[in-house]
Amino acid sequence: MAPVAEEINAAGSNADLDRRGNDGIAITDYKVKRWNPTVIKVKWSHHKRSPHKFTIWLRNVKTQDYYKARDTVWTSNGHIQFGLGSLNHKTGEYQIVLTKWRHYGDVYARSSTFHIWSSDFS
Repeated sequence: MAPVAEEINAAGSNADLDRRGNDGIAITDYKVKRWNPTVIKVKWSHHKRSPHKFTIWLRNVKTQDYYKARDTVWTSNGHIQFGLGSLNHKTGEYQIVLTKWRHYGDVYARSSTFHIWSSDFS
């Protein structure tokens, strides 16, 4: 995807979030690697005022249910990889959501949507 298209896509996925200038965490890239098993790789940017840790969730776009992908993620790492174990074979359209530590209602950043297929669990 072209850099401009990626920026437009990211802006659209975060359009409903309030202005959060001090959080400073933004998803810069993510990839759904359809290996056996499927994994998701996420990269983010941050600055010195960013929280030291946060939680990563997978959000089902249709049902609005949240599934905890990683409980504690250290901001300074800048990247992480995780599997689909938290979804318990639930297919659908999902977003990656970075939130305040253990609190899915306080969103820092959200990805564009992507599909999880039944073949991703095999």
